[in-house]
Amino acid sequence: MDPFVCFITPLFIKKNYLVKKKEPSSFSRFSKKRFFSVLNMNDREKKNKIESEKILFEGPPSKLELVIPFISILTVIGIIPFFATLLRQFWVQYRITNRRISVESGFGGNSRVDIVYRDIKEVNHITRFGGQIADVVIILKDEAQLELRSLPDWEENLGLIKKNMELSKK
Repeated sequence: MDPFVCFITPLFIKKNYLVKKKEPSSFSRFSKKRFFSVLNMNDREKKNKIESEKILFEGPPSKLELVIPFISILTVIGIIPFFATLLRQFWVQYRITNRRISVESGFGGNSRVDIVYRDIKEVNHITRFGGQIADVVIILKDEAQLELRSLPDWEENLGLIKKNMELSKK
């Protein structure tokens, strides 16, 4: 039961409908607002019934992104990009579920970004390494962008994202 139904004593349930009893005059102004917001308990229970969240993909960026920075170690300048991509392997975690896209990053995963599919406006991608990996850019309705760099299995994951976008719009 909802917490406000327990709080409002002049209401009782009859055939899955909330029916108003006679109320004391001092209590009527509070209960009317809440009374009219819930009419049929079965409809509300159906709306609140949410399917469980299923993880479709979870993992770090692709290991192929380490190849070119590793080769560039031969130059002194190449050490910096190599360590940057190596740290991204340890500190970034992508999670794609049937309800949201989540990116955990930072030392120990202390920074987390969650995006629900209904907020996504557009999805673009750029392939690298001959189409083996891709950088996926998600543009939100408020024009903010989230970049999933070196997304492994990008064709499959991009298909999952687009499919869930369509399902969330229905």
